[in-house]
Parts: sequence; structure tokens; C-alpha cells
Amino acid sequence: MLGKFKECLIFLITITILASCSTSTFFYAPTKELGQSPDTSIYNVEVINFKSGNGNTLNGWFLKPKTQKIKATVLQFHGNGGNISYQYQFAKPLVQAGYQVMVFDYEGYGNSTGSPSQEKVLDDGLCALKYIKAREDVKNTKLILFGQSLGGHLSCVVAAKENSMIDALVVEGAFSGHELMAVFVGGEHGAPPWVARLFVRTKYEAIDYIDDVTVPKLIIHSTEDGTCPFFMGKDLYEKAKTPKEFWEIKGGHILASRLYPEEFVKHFDKLLE
Repeated sequence: MLGKFKECLIFLITITILASCSTSTFFYAPTKELGQSPDTSIYNVEVINFKSGNGNTLNGWFLKPKTQKIKATVLQFHGNGGNISYQYQFAKPLVQAGYQVMVFDYEGYGNSTGSPSQEKVLDDGLCALKYIKAREDVKNTKLILFGQSLGGHLSCVVAAKENSMIDALVVEGAFSGHELMAVFVGGEHGAPPWVARLFVRTKYEAIDYIDDVTVPKLIIHSTEDGTCPFFMGKDLYEKAKTPKEFWEIKGGHILASRLYPEEFVKHFDKLLE
């Protein structure tokens, strides 16, 4: 009897978790208040605002090195939590090495208006790409799209839709699909795959788009990633077409730039060759 009760309890907990996935609280965890700001003694910082496809205002920062010649431009798609005041820090080694980096908040994050959803976040990514490509200080530079976690998943789709607008793609710690991630989370709690598929409706899956990305690709994933499982990064790499490279690291979720800053920059430099 206790065994049956435990099974039912686990099943109900799993249903609750997966139901939250379908209402976006699992995939999107925005905060409005901005915390730490970039150090203006190290970077030139421009506050930017541009419009999403539905008319909401998307807010971000354009970071430039103080003295170095600009190597290239990086458009960063951040993960699902917090806002740019935390997420920009993953790109600090790039700015210090001579890259100019734009990081922005999806709808509902930080000073961006609206609320996030699968459709809106994809539109936000496409609008961000169009915005940065139209800037005069970007037109004569190579553009690398860099996505982490949720942003890594998103970057695969945006890159596939707009290959001609970017020169390379870097994906770190990404999940391979909304539904696939829900199946994984549900499986961790003992739920069969059909339960996850019942509660999580996907609009697009990175694994279905990555093979349409024609530019050079770098996929980074930690074997110790406790958020997005390592096998998903490998699946994306295996599905991707050449040119491609896989960088296997140790450490937690999306920590390549913090744990291996010099090697991190070298991998970006290699994409420019």
C-alpha cells in the first residue's frame, strides 16, 4: 500500500512540474530589477532599446572594449533566469579581449516590456539580430551569435532562419528541445514520456533546426552540467553539419567563460580564421 501511495505521489509531483513547464514558469524565470552594472572603467557601455515584432520595448547593453581594436561583434542570447545584469558577465572575457558584445533582455526580463513565451522569445531573437546588423559600428565586422542554455536553444533556430546574417554560431549548455527537456525532467521523477508530451507543447526544437545552420559552429557542454544534460549538447553536435567543433568541459552549467576564460576566447578567435 505504501509503495502504491509513493508511486502516486511521485506521479502527481511530476504532473505539477510538467504543468508548470506548459505555463512557462519552468522555461522562463525573469526578474525585473537590474542588479550589477558593467564597470564603465573597463568597458564603454551603451544602453540600447529596440522594438520587438509586437511593439514591446527590448532593453539591453552594447559593451565595447576601452582601448583595443574591435576584433568582431558578438550577439549574446542569455539563459532563462534573471536578466542582463547577471547574464552579461558570461561575456566579460570577450570584451576584455577586444570583442564588442550586445546582450539584451527578452520580453518580461529586466527593463524589457511584455511577457515571455516560446513565440515571443523567438521573435525577440530575430528582432535583436536585425537591430544589430543595422548598426553602423557592426556593418564592417564579423558577427558571432552566442547562445547559452535557453539562449543556446534559441540561437540554433535563429541561426537556421538567418544564416546569411551571421558568420558563426556558438552554443553553450543548451537543451535540444522544449519537449525533449520536459521528457528528461519528467523521467527524472519517474514519469513516462507521454506525460511530458501531454503537458508541454513545443513550437520549435533546436534539434530540428541545427542541421540547417551552414556557418561554422562551436558547441560547448560540460559533462557535469546539472541543468541541461550533457547528452543534449552531443545530440546537437551530431545532428549539426560541418564545419563544426565540440568543446567538452568540466564544471557546472554554462561556466566555460568563468572557468576557462583564455581558452574560451581562443575558441572564438578560431571561428574568425
